[in-house]
Formats: sequence, C-alpha cells, structure tokens
Amino acid sequence: MSRNLQIVLDRRPTTLPIEQDFVEREGEIPEAGPGQVLVRTLIVSIEPAMRGWILDAPNYLPPVPVGSPMRSFGVGEVVTSNLEGFRAGDLVVGFTGWQEWATMNEPEIQRRIDPDLAPISTSLGVLGVTGLTAYVGMIDIGRPGPGSTVLVTSAAGAVGSAAGQLAALRGARVVGLTGSGDKCRQCIEYFGFDAAINYREEDDLAEAIRRECPDGVDVFFDSVGGATFDAALENLNVGARVAICGTISLPPDGKAVGPRIERRILVKRISIQGFLATDHFDRFDQIIAEMSVWLRNRKVRHLEEMAPSLTDAPAALVRLLEGRNMGKSLVRVSDRYQKDLS
Repeated sequence: MSRNLQIVLDRRPTTLPIEQDFVEREGEIPEAGPGQVLVRTLIVSIEPAMRGWILDAPNYLPPVPVGSPMRSFGVGEVVTSNLEGFRAGDLVVGFTGWQEWATMNEPEIQRRIDPDLAPISTSLGVLGVTGLTAYVGMIDIGRPGPGSTVLVTSAAGAVGSAAGQLAALRGARVVGLTGSGDKCRQCIEYFGFDAAINYREEDDLAEAIRRECPDGVDVFFDSVGGATFDAALENLNVGARVAICGTISLPPDGKAVGPRIERRILVKRISIQGFLATDHFDRFDQIIAEMSVWLRNRKVRHLEEMAPSLTDAPAALVRLLEGRNMGKSLVRVSDRYQKDLS
C-alpha cells in the first residue's frame, strides 16, 4: 500500500491548457494527521473553473502551484479518521485533487453523502456543486415565473442543462445556446428546452436570439461572457435579471474588450449579479434535498461522461474546455466502491 498516483501541474499555461501541461507522479500514501481524514478517491470532477485555477492571475482561489496535484472536487471513501464526526467507510465530497489518496482537514470537506440517495457520481454533478450553482443562479437570482422567457448559455452542459430545467419547472419558456446541432437536439429532446440555438452557425447571434425570443429575455443565465453576453444584452427586457456563474469565453488575462453597456443597463433597469457556489455551501443540504426529489421524479434529468482512469483527467479537461464533452465530465479513479461504479 505504498503507491499514490497523482496528476500534477507541470507547467503553467498562458492559454487553454493542453495535456502536456500535466505529468504523472507516484508517491507514498499519506497518513492522516491530527484533525484529518485519509480518503481513497473514487471519482473526480472536471470543471470549467479549472482553467482559471491554473493561471497565475487574480481569482477567488490561489493558483494551483506548479508541481502540485491538480485541484479538483472529488468523492472518496474515508479509510482513516482523526477528525471528530467522521469514521472509516464514510463517503465525502471535497477537494481531493487529482490523486488516488488524499488527506483532508475539515475545511476541505464539502459534505458527507448518502450512497442510498442516488449514485455517488451525482454528488459531483446534479446533486453537488453543479446543482447548487444552477439552483442559486436560476431560482434565487433569476427568479423565473410563468410566462417569462429564459436564455441559458452552455445549455447542454451540466450546469446550463440543470438551470434550464429549473426554469421550466417554474413555468418559463426556456431557450438554450450551445455549440452543435447534436447539443441543440439534446437540449430540446432530452432536457425539455423549448428552443435551442447553435451559435456556431449564426452570423448574427443577437438576431438569432431575437428570432427565438420574440418577446425578449427576462432571465439570462450565463457562464460564457464575451460576445455571447453582448448579443444577449441586446435582447433583455425591462427589469431582466442576469446571473453570471462563469466567463469561459474571456481571454485568460481577463482583459476583455467590448461595448459600453452602462446605458442599456440603466434604461432597461437590468439586475446583473455574479456569484460563486462556494458562497452558498451553508445551504447545500436544503438545496440538494429539493434537487434529489426532482431527480427522483425525473423532473430534472442529467447526463454524465465518465473517463475510465485518473491518467485520463488531463484529456478530459481539454475535451471539456473545447466543448466536446456531453454532460457532466467525471473521471473514475478507483473501482473499490463497487455499488454504483460497476
């Protein structure tokens, strides 16, 4: 029991990361110190936010140090516990990183999960930070209602698809923006959106949004930013609400160029709010309890894409950032917990 495979950041990219920015490393399995648990990692999550985590630029978390395991949320099984309230066999979600074994103190543990509630992979997706992000952005900030029109970017992605479905549960008409015909069909046929736009095929995105949202947009849920945000802004109604959970289209240095929007915000009385899911962890149990009921009743559906091994994590990240993934991107690390990994 001496091997701990890790995928570490080998060099800091200045643009989108590539697989060669990461290397494999083997080390000793760590021991849990006072106030820590030793966790065997089962699954790790691939997040769009990872692009920002590895840049040497201001962010809400410090950059991942070069030579350290890549930061990631993961679900794992507690093997040894020196932390009150946790015991061997517990399943927890937290910052495991891209490694087979991790020691975690209490602030690094997001929560304990119930494997009987749903497959444990959902704790990193629709019943995890993904679901929390969709709920806070759409329900709390967007506040859609019957008869309103909702526009969602990255609509076939894990967060966007959940956000759109939550809007539909509130009686809204939901339009998605995504990057392929297959993903447009997925939005409509699987996730129940009313319409979807393949932005790659549109010469004038603002006009395309106007075509699918003839009565304007009341709620805009955005994880993209940039020119897509500009096009949506042209179609927002008076009193529209905008929830921003990401800016994946902006350049890595954050020096974006675009139109001046202050006058439009003023005249249309638009409310724009950026938010981080980490600011709402105190509501995790309440939100996930609601989401789990909708998931169980198939009022909210989800898709997952599971890479087979930890060594596939860099490729999975590149695939996600290039928009080639279908559903929540995950990586299997261990088959030891067989209940729903088989």
